[in-house]
This record gives sequence, structure tokens and C-alpha cells, in this order.
Amino acid sequence: MVSILFPGRHHMLTNFQYTYLRSIVDQGIDGLKVDKIIFAITSANHSNTRRNPVPLYLRSMAIEKLSRDLGCEVKIYPVPDVQQTEKFAKYIISQIFYQGQEKLTPANTILACSTPDVIKQFRKLKFKNLPAELLDERKNKYSTLRPFEVINILVKSGKNWKNDNNWKKYASSATQDIFLEYNVGDLIIELFSDGLLNEDADITDTRDYGTYAKGMDQNMEFKFNDIKPFICEGKIVDVGCGTGALINLLAKNFPESDIIGIEATRKFYEYCKLQDYSNPFVFFYRRNIMDQNFKNNTINSFIYSSVLHEVYSYIGEKELVKVLEHTHNQLLDGGRIIIRDVVGPEHGEKIVYMDLNSTDGKSSGKINQLSTYHKFFQFVKDFNKRKITYIKTVIKNKTYIKTTLQNAYEYISKMNYTDNWKSEMHEEFGFWSFSDWTKKLNKIGYRVVNGSKTFSSKYIIDKMYTGKVNLYVMNGKNLEKIEYPPTNMILAAEKKQVD
Repeated sequence: MVSILFPGRHHMLTNFQYTYLRSIVDQGIDGLKVDKIIFAITSANHSNTRRNPVPLYLRSMAIEKLSRDLGCEVKIYPVPDVQQTEKFAKYIISQIFYQGQEKLTPANTILACSTPDVIKQFRKLKFKNLPAELLDERKNKYSTLRPFEVINILVKSGKNWKNDNNWKKYASSATQDIFLEYNVGDLIIELFSDGLLNEDADITDTRDYGTYAKGMDQNMEFKFNDIKPFICEGKIVDVGCGTGALINLLAKNFPESDIIGIEATRKFYEYCKLQDYSNPFVFFYRRNIMDQNFKNNTINSFIYSSVLHEVYSYIGEKELVKVLEHTHNQLLDGGRIIIRDVVGPEHGEKIVYMDLNSTDGKSSGKINQLSTYHKFFQFVKDFNKRKITYIKTVIKNKTYIKTTLQNAYEYISKMNYTDNWKSEMHEEFGFWSFSDWTKKLNKIGYRVVNGSKTFSSKYIIDKMYTGKVNLYVMNGKNLEKIEYPPTNMILAAEKKQVD
């Protein structure tokens, strides 16, 4: 007697897999009868991402359907996600033992796997392998489409996926039944159409989300106090709600309202759902914020806190305008969009001179070790949204960086965020000034609400700018010190009521 270990994410069970496993059970292996197939469902605790689009319960239901005709005992073990590790094979084996007290060894179990990296790990543990789709491990050649490739075919079929036979000719009847019964194809297509996110439903591969969340939640009460006066009660939507810190304050302060959190990043979305909120009418959705997620004329307030600069940075200006238009459609007459975000300086083309501290760090080394002066040149090299032009100039034996106010703002607004440096280099903060924002909103049909303004965070000025950078303009033949440009804005605009 021997068992077959069949690991994988198992979002798509294929005809090939069914036929392959059934033939192994029917024929046996080297004279040994196959008495059990063990499905190890990896990334079992993940769903709602392109890498893991199908929730565990639906994957398990498809396996159970497939297993009815395999002719042997079938066990299903969910294996939680783990970062890439050389101990992945040992991790799977230990999870199965922990959950079911089944001790898998090379003597009682044979692997069935077509993934070379996984095969190599099990080979080191002396397990034999049945290669499934894999024809040539060295050349990475396969006899048929792998499950993720079949999913790609489904995605290409778009809204016609239910009637498209291109993916169905590869998918097992068990998977087809589950996909059709639970409209799984709609979910997958929605996830794959989300241009803002990577395959794990995160905005960027380079972001440390622990650090990012801590930074975003810092001084949340101050941020909420900026937003609160502009909120219209009723249905309040926080788009890009992060860890739910703002949602928590909204729930406490607006107990008669429905509070709705929209979050694209899987890590934050799952975290939000686990928290307790004082208002029972708090709801969360993992949705593509580029889409119109609510019916026209149904929402009282949309809040975008530190979100829209990311839409501009990762998707582009046209898509940002679409988000503003979709928001306008969804608002009731008199409803409001409330934006708290970074903001570009007015007259960004103006020439300024930056005096950057060269003694608060090293001249070379890791980014978090560099002085403010030397870090600027790394910024010029790494910033990928546009070219940063500048001239080094010496005035009265002192070196200054001569550049535009917009370029200067872009650097000083980012120079302290070294923990997420690579991620920050993908984002542009100073693309629109406050007057630019106002013009865009007016054109769509909003009316900017009194009290909207730019402002400078005392914390940022005192803790991040002072002692590191001074800005000057040339007044005649002399440099004249100027104030730092605003760090943020609070901008509320309401949908004009139809007479």
C-alpha cells in the first residue's frame, strides 16, 4: 500500500489531473496498490488575489467532487501560506502530521508534482515523484496546460466565460460545476482586471506593510478631525481604509450611519474584518477602487485619505479623473467627496535653491545611512515617475541644489521614508497643486466646500524638515529663504444639486 501526496493551490482542477490520478489508482505503482490520495491545499488561508483567487471552501468542494470517481480514499489538508522557504516540503509534511497525525515518509508516500522547485525539495527528503504535466524538468517543458494557464484562458474569455469552451476543454467537470454554481469566474475576472494591484492583491511588491500601516495610522485622530467637519451622515465610504483605524473613529462618531470600508490590499482587508466596531452597521468589501462599486445617487460621503496619489502614481492621470467621475456619479445630490492627501506646490515651476545637510549621515552606503545631501542623488537615480533635473551650484563657498520647487518638494516629502524607499520611488506626490485639484473637480461638476485648504503638518516640519533642508529663491543677487511648501491638503467638494 502507498499514498500519493498531491500538493498545490488547487484553484483549477484539470481533466489531465483527474485522468492522471485515476490511472495511477487503477494501475498501481511498481506493484503497489494506491490506497489514498492526499490533497495538500497550499495558500489555504488566502483568497481574493490573482495568485489565490478561489477561497478554500470552494477549492475543497471541487476536490471532493473530483474524488468521488478516483477509486480510493481521499484526504484534504489545508496548508497555510508561508513565505518562500527551502523548508517548504518539510512544512507541508509537518502540517499534515499536525492536523491529521499522518506521518508521511518516503517509504509510505510518493509525491505527484510538476513544480521543479517543490520536486527538488522533496527529492532531498528521499521522496520519489510522479511528474504529472512535467515532461522535462531541466528544460521546464510540459505535456499540457497547467492549472494557472487554464485560469488565464478563462480570464481572456471575459464576460462570456460561462459559455466559452476554450477553458472548459481543460477544466475538470468538478471545477466547472463549482465555478458555474458559485460564479467563480466573475470573481477571477474582477481580480485579474484590477490594474492597481500585484498578484497578491498588494499595491507594490516593495512595501513593508507593517511600517506602512504604522505610518498611516500615526496621528489618526488629527486626520479624523480634519475630515469630520465635512462629512455628510448617511452612507459613508472610506476608500482605501487600510487597517480600519479611520473606520473605527467613524463608527464611534456617526452611530446612525452605515460605515463602509473599501480596501484593495488583502493584508489590510483581512485585518479589518477581524476587528470590533462600536457601530453594528460597519461593512467591508475588497473591491477594485477603479470601478464604480455602488449605484448612482446612493452615497452621502466618500473619503479618500492618502489614496488618490497612489492611483495617479500607479495607474495614471486619466484613471484618477475616472475615479473622481465615478465618485460623482455615486454621490447623492449634495453628497461630498473628502480628500485628505499630499498636495503639490503652487507655481511648481519656480526655481529654488536647496541647502541640504551633508553631515547628518554618510556619503555612501545604505539609503538609511546617507546624509540628506547625498540621499538626494540616490533619489534622482531611483525616482521613476519622471526625470528630476537639477544643477549643483556654489554661492559664497556653499553648495546648493538648484531645481524647481516641484522637484524640491518631491524630494523633501520622501527623504525620510527609507523603510519603504523602493515603494516611495514609484509614487509622485506633487503632481497637482491645490488649484489644479479645484479645477479638475469643478470641471466634473463638484463645488469645492468652504474650509478646504492646504496646510503644513507641524510634525513633518519639526521632525522631518528642520535641520535637514532649507529652501531659498534668488532675490536680485542674494538668496532669500522661503517657507516649505504645504505638506497636505483637506479638500471637500459636493455634488451640485440639480434645481
